[in-house]
Formats: sequence, C-alpha cells, structure tokens
Amino acid sequence: MSSELQPHLLLARAVYAATEADTSTEQYGYIPSISLGVIFITLFSLTALLHLGEIVYGRRYWFMICMVIGGIFEVIGWAGRLWSHYAPANFSPYVMQICCLVIAPTFYSAALYWAAGLAIANVAPQMSWLSGRAFKTFFITADLVSLIVQAVGGGMAGSAVGTDPQQVKTGSNIMLAGIVSQLVVMLFYVAYTAVWVFRAREKVKLAGSRFQWMLVGMLAASIGIVVRGCYRTPELAEGFSGWIATQQIWMLFDAVPVAFSSFVLNIIHPHWFLVYSPAIVAELSTSSEKPRDDPTAATDSPSEHDEGMQPPRRSDSQETAVAMVGEAKPINSDARFDATDGAAKQV
Repeated sequence: MSSELQPHLLLARAVYAATEADTSTEQYGYIPSISLGVIFITLFSLTALLHLGEIVYGRRYWFMICMVIGGIFEVIGWAGRLWSHYAPANFSPYVMQICCLVIAPTFYSAALYWAAGLAIANVAPQMSWLSGRAFKTFFITADLVSLIVQAVGGGMAGSAVGTDPQQVKTGSNIMLAGIVSQLVVMLFYVAYTAVWVFRAREKVKLAGSRFQWMLVGMLAASIGIVVRGCYRTPELAEGFSGWIATQQIWMLFDAVPVAFSSFVLNIIHPHWFLVYSPAIVAELSTSSEKPRDDPTAATDSPSEHDEGMQPPRRSDSQETAVAMVGEAKPINSDARFDATDGAAKQV
C-alpha cells in the first residue's frame, strides 16, 4: 500500500516545491545574487567614504556631499538586494532596493550641475546664456523635480507589488516619467556645457590643464549617468514583470555606470582639479573693463555668494604668494575657484 502511494507523494512534493519556487521569485523573477550584492555594497561604500574624506580634507566644495548621499542610497539599495537573497518573498527589502537604487543617481547629477555652474561663473560667464547661479538653479531644480517624481512612483509601485497590479503599473509609469525627465535634463546639461566649452575654448585653455581635466572628468561622469538612464527607461517602460526587469544581468547597467561616475570624481575631484592657472587671473580681472564678447550673454554679480562655502586651506607657499588681484601674481601655484558666482578671484 505504501509503495503504491509513494509516486503520489513524490508528485505532491514536486508540486509543492514548484509552488514554493514560484513564490520565492515572484517579486524579482529570480533570486538576487549574493556576489553582486557584496561587490556593489563594497564599491559604493568605498567611493562614498573616499568622497567624505576628500570633503573633510579639502574643507571646500561642500556640494560634493551629494556624492556621499548618493553612495549611501546605493549601499542601502544593494543591501536590500542582498537581504532579498535570503528572503526573496519578503516585501520590505524589495521596496527598499527599488526606491534607493532608482533615486540615488539624482544626487550624483546634482553635484555635476553645481560644479559646472561654478566653472561657468569663474572662467567665462560671458560665454554662457545662463549665469552660474541661474545654471545651477535651473538644473538642480529640474533634478529635484525628477527625484520627487521617481520617489513617488517607486513608493506607489513597491507598496502594491503582489496585491494591486494596476497600482504597480501606475507607479512604474510615474517612475518612468521621472527617469526620462532626468535623462533629458542630463543630456541637455551635457550639450549646454559642451557648447559653452567650445565658445569659451580660449579661456578654457588659459585656465590650465587641471581645469581641463576637471571638464573631462565631469563629462565621463555624466556619460555614466546617461548610460544608466538608457537602461532604466526601457526597463520601466516594460514594467517590473517585463523581460529586462526579470533578468538579473541587466542590473549591471545600473550599478556599473553609476559606480564608474562616482570613482571618476574621486580621482578627478574638484578640490584638486576645479582650479585655474595664475595666467587667467589677470585676464579675467581686466575682462570686466573690456567690451563683452557677447552683449547678450549672462554675467554673474560678484556679490552673489554660495551658502556654506568656506575659504580653502592654504599651504605655507600659497599663503606667501596670495595678494590682491592686479597687485601681484601667485608664485608657482594654481589659484582655486572662489566660493562666489562672481568673476574668478585669487583666494
């Protein structure tokens, strides 16, 4: 009798196992990888700590704290995915990773926008249609709007997974709108900055090689954010149950470009590269007395100050070299960008 029931028991166990497997992969479509979770938690923790150390060391360019915040969100998101490996049917880590990984790059974008605004204001504001302050205000506001839209969509979609498919779809579409707007703004930022660099190419050359490397680093970091946006757009267009979202390998197109962008700015950091050569000090200090290259171009008022910016820490050689612009030239040292949106100054 027991031998006759054995095949039925085996079949029942197989059905039960299949049901359990389907339940465990219902949210992702797969079991999140341990190795990917550990690798990216480590990488994003490292780059965030490096950015924090660079900020503390330089005591300048505090807007780079956005890179630290973005890194923290990435770490939390990948920690959620690692948690999901051990509890794939658990709702909490799934929502955590959706929200954190979707909005994290917004903070990286904000740092890039702020750095470009300072570069424009201090090197060739007359070659830009927007003043340095207007540039930052426009792009960071657009970035903030996309952040809010993505956060709202992520919360809606994550809270309805497995219970309300229509709400999941609505939340996914809202997130898609936020991702697309972020991508469009980033592409516009790259195009605008490229046009400014072309128009101001003589001033950019005069600013020196370190400033030029800063522009290269900002471009490379921007490309990383764009690549990530190009992945997220079709993923969200298909929905969370689409082919892209249910294939774990595609997550590399989210993590790798963002990590690349962050490490690029660890290496080409504003503290060392958002500087200009002494040759441009006299050029820019006298430019206000000459006719502007473009009468319609925007300029920055020297009275406009960035909140929270502090004077840089100088070495002994820099202290002895610093003097009033027009009275003396720095000796064997690059001048750092002033914390204002006005003309470039020796600080």
